[in-house]
Amino acid sequence: MTYALIWLAVTTTAVFIAAAAVGSVRDHVTETPTAMVPTTTNTSPLADSPTTTTKAGLTPSTSEPPTTTTSTTTIAVSTTTVPNVSTTTTQPPTPTTTTTPPTTSTAPPSTEIRSYDLVGGSVTVEVGSNTVHLAGASPKAGFSMEVENSGPEKVEVEFKNEDHESKFSGRFEDGTFVPKIEEEPHGEDD
Repeated sequence: MTYALIWLAVTTTAVFIAAAAVGSVRDHVTETPTAMVPTTTNTSPLADSPTTTTKAGLTPSTSEPPTTTTSTTTIAVSTTTVPNVSTTTTQPPTPTTTTTPPTTSTAPPSTEIRSYDLVGGSVTVEVGSNTVHLAGASPKAGFSMEVENSGPEKVEVEFKNEDHESKFSGRFEDGTFVPKIEEEPHGEDD
């Protein structure tokens, strides 16, 4: 609505200025045309030569200098600058749909911590996808410990003292982790 009012005001002003300019020129126009006076313009390279205009039908005499007539018509030109009027139409945003392709990332394989208690000590392993790693082992009082293999294909730990030997081994068989514990007492039967 505001832009329409501005446009109407600017258009009315422009029409008024144009009408005033036409009226000004109309006041200087006469009903009877005047006789055309032929003019001669010197187009030679000698720009300082005088230009003479002779009235039609008269021959210049040699005793009198030729009559020079200069006619100047001034036309007033009015220029009106109309400010730029811009129209902005606000429309609601067009909804867009963005499709995000599914992300295919390889997540690190999940691992599981498993602990086993033996007579001679304890063993903790980290079991992953077809891998096993020794996470920790500690002998009980009076036992010594020997790590024979710490992974990733198998884990083997042995605990010994004079009276007993405990062995832990764990590996994957057909995709399944299989722990094995062997307890061997030493003693009178040896």
